[in-house]
Amino acid sequence: MTVSRVIADPKRVRRLVAFVSPRRSDRVLDAGSGVLALAFAPRVESVVALEWDLRPRRPANVVLEPAEAHDAPFPDGVFDIAACGPTFHHLTSPRIALREMARVVRPGGRVVIEDIIASEQTVRARYQDRLERLRDRSHPGYLRLSQLIAYTGEAGLRLREVRVQDLPREFNEWLIGGRSSPARIEHIRRLMAGAAMADLSGLSIRSVEDTIVFTQQLAWLIAEKQG
Repeated sequence: MTVSRVIADPKRVRRLVAFVSPRRSDRVLDAGSGVLALAFAPRVESVVALEWDLRPRRPANVVLEPAEAHDAPFPDGVFDIAACGPTFHHLTSPRIALREMARVVRPGGRVVIEDIIASEQTVRARYQDRLERLRDRSHPGYLRLSQLIAYTGEAGLRLREVRVQDLPREFNEWLIGGRSSPARIEHIRRLMAGAAMADLSGLSIRSVEDTIVFTQQLAWLIAEKQG
């Protein structure tokens, strides 16, 4: 699957890893797209990535494991950090996956989530998901920040850090990977124009020259497993 350059932006991913501040001796699990594995690899002892697409560019200290995040094939407490990038909401069951990530980190270890989040306002959240599903029928729905925080608590984790930042998007870049038909793309364009006038989506949609730009919200969460 083709990934947008904004989602895979190595500069942002490196900032996330710096935000986590891993130690050289850390063992890391990347339960997401594999993007975080590449950024963690130079800074830690080892990384296990649940993603096979890394084969052409895999660092020597990255091991590939063909497994699902909601059923991680590892004993309890074997990792220092378990992380998942902005594909978190696409996992089969993010809630269960987060519990699995918590299970496989040691006491005092950390779980790291990066994901685009939905508005806390129901109408805006529904509009955001409607646009996303028109672009990509596999879109399961964005999680709200309040949901992510609740899931960390349910997993027995103590929330340590939260950072929310703007993620600027451009219409054609955002379409990448969605496989929308021309008719569907035009329908999305009209909906976005309508959403901009009434601010239905909360995405700060605006026209710039011959395209549409908008702003999503990206959350970073770091939670610690209690000893």
